[in-house]
Amino acid sequence: MAGSGKTTLATQLFHDLNDSQVAHMDDFYDGWSDPFSAKMTARVTSQLLMPFAQGLPVNYQIFNWHLNRFDIKKQIGQSKYLILEGVGSSQRGFRNYLEKIIWIHCDPQIGFERVIVRDGEGVRHQMDKFLIDQNNHFAAELSENAADYTLNGAP
Repeated sequence: MAGSGKTTLATQLFHDLNDSQVAHMDDFYDGWSDPFSAKMTARVTSQLLMPFAQGLPVNYQIFNWHLNRFDIKKQIGQSKYLILEGVGSSQRGFRNYLEKIIWIHCDPQIGFERVIVRDGEGVRHQMDKFLIDQNNHFAAELSENAADYTLNGAP
């Protein structure tokens, strides 16, 4: 859920786990218009999850939100753990590659306000639509039900 504390948790896990890497779903969305598209699922699977699972080099392009296009390339080295962080990271298309799924509960209004504080007023309109897309995605994917662990992201 947007603004629930996923990135904070992923950062803490990265520091606590020896030999880990973090990948952020925000790097894979193709902008605001259709963040949970089949193309995004295919991109994450083919560029990140499959190569990592096969012990191959992982290279992918990061979406540049200011330029509204993919541009910078990122490389992730092999490690014992890959932490996939972000809304949409527990969808069915990824579950064969996932060891554990963590769901973070958060009041939607608190999460929304956290995003605005973090990213600025300029994203308010886009976030209104993103939250609808997010909720539709969670309902279709039964994301919360797939979680191995559930945490409370409320302060």
